[in-house]
Amino acid sequence: MFLSVIILTFNHISLQAQKSGIEPLKYNINIELNDSTLWVNISIKAIKAETGQKDFLLFNRYIQIKEADLNDAPLKYSRSNDTLYFESSQKGEMTLLMQYEIPCSTMEYSNIVASYSDSTFTYPVLFDTSQIFCERFNKWYPVLYDNFSDYQVTITVPKTHSVFAYYPEIGCKDIAGKYVYSFNCFDEDFPFFITQANIFQPKKVIQYNTTNYEFCFLPRNRRLLAIVDNKPVFTSDSKQIDSLLDVSINRSMAAIEWYNANLWQKEFKTLCFVETGILGLGACLGSFILMDRILMNMEAIENYALSHEISHIWLGIHTEYLAKGKFFMGESIPEYVNLLFYESWAGTDAFEKAIQDKINLKLFDVPFYTVTFEQVLNQKKGDPQADEIIYNKGVAFVHEFRKQIGKEKLLKIIRETYSVPNHFVTLNDFENNIKANDCWNEYLKLFEIEL
Repeated sequence: MFLSVIILTFNHISLQAQKSGIEPLKYNINIELNDSTLWVNISIKAIKAETGQKDFLLFNRYIQIKEADLNDAPLKYSRSNDTLYFESSQKGEMTLLMQYEIPCSTMEYSNIVASYSDSTFTYPVLFDTSQIFCERFNKWYPVLYDNFSDYQVTITVPKTHSVFAYYPEIGCKDIAGKYVYSFNCFDEDFPFFITQANIFQPKKVIQYNTTNYEFCFLPRNRRLLAIVDNKPVFTSDSKQIDSLLDVSINRSMAAIEWYNANLWQKEFKTLCFVETGILGLGACLGSFILMDRILMNMEAIENYALSHEISHIWLGIHTEYLAKGKFFMGESIPEYVNLLFYESWAGTDAFEKAIQDKINLKLFDVPFYTVTFEQVLNQKKGDPQADEIIYNKGVAFVHEFRKQIGKEKLLKIIRETYSVPNHFVTLNDFENNIKANDCWNEYLKLFEIEL
């Protein structure tokens, strides 16, 4: 079986260095991939400014630590929820070494389900022999949380595997028969994706302006083509499969061009589109777009699934929703902007129908209840019917705002809110820009209606 490791995250909290003179934390992560276990050896180097203070790591409480040393002595620690506490008695450089393992299923169709939680959510995690799905770096790899330092991260994997990361790689070296990838990060939640390299079809690389766009597809002789009358339609015709992949490439390139023209120009050296097979998820992870093979069908493409993930490159990476679980800024607004791209190629009638479908949403052929704008703003992931409120009702409220102030004014407010580099975007930023553009009274009217 192929073994790949996916570290996804809907929680990229931007923690850019706030103080000068703070040395970056240095992470060296060595990963051994076995049939039934993911072995992890990790070393962390940091500079201690004070003595006697109690430090802590954010780390999944379910992981059994095999060995842990601090400055060549056994680490004394206590654990509470997903936090590991310890004390360091000296100033200067601190070196923490840790060994642990993550179990995987040994049967092709069986699985082991683990979970972890913080103060707000519980996250299910599925492990099996073909893939390991995790959500947050700071749960599966211990993070010394200080809010100030950057991170220098190296990831060592067998030469049979490749690493895609949220931050563009700054180097990849062949050392002792393994690949050592290097990344500079300012986010303690950065995700990465390790996958067996030879499972992809030959890369399709498109050079456009100064950017290389790489499309990595799984080799599949039979693909889901569409959903017709709620039934899947598969195809084994190579021409239809090639056409399907070409449509995904062309639509992705068109979306990037539209976002650049209507939001602001984004500079990429390389942007990868990586197909995988995990839980029907799509995710934007900074320097690559991860798409499940189930979403690589005409219905998903026509319903703007790919371009939604691309929208997160401009909107939603560093927003309040990722820290506090409030998804209006990070999902509802990006999805509405994505619908504006959809309107640009599908036409006004198709756009209006998409909006009405969101307003008149049905669950199991039963009309979905109406909600207030305040409910949308306070909606958190994990609550019952959260996705319906975030991705449908929230989008409908953004459209109501657009109807009052116009498309261009709305895009202007969005650009002014989201375009500050590495700024942690909050609802307060959005509302301040609404006031600055003399649209506050129209915004208040959203609180008076239900959709």
